[in-house]
Amino acid sequence: MNENVSVFLEKAFECLADAQALLEKERFTATVSRSYYAMFHAAQAALFSEKSEAYTDI
Repeated sequence: MNENVSVFLEKAFECLADAQALLEKERFTATVSRSYYAMFHAAQAALFSEKSEAYTDI
């Protein structure tokens, strides 16, 4: 796995854990924010994954 993919997935899982903790404290606005960033970092990981595969196909 590409190093960038790993970094962004780690960030995504960290944000998801933060969102879970905030949800348990009923901090809904902050939960949505951390959830958004979890999806954002996961999307970046997916894009880096596709980019690295595109270069290996050449």
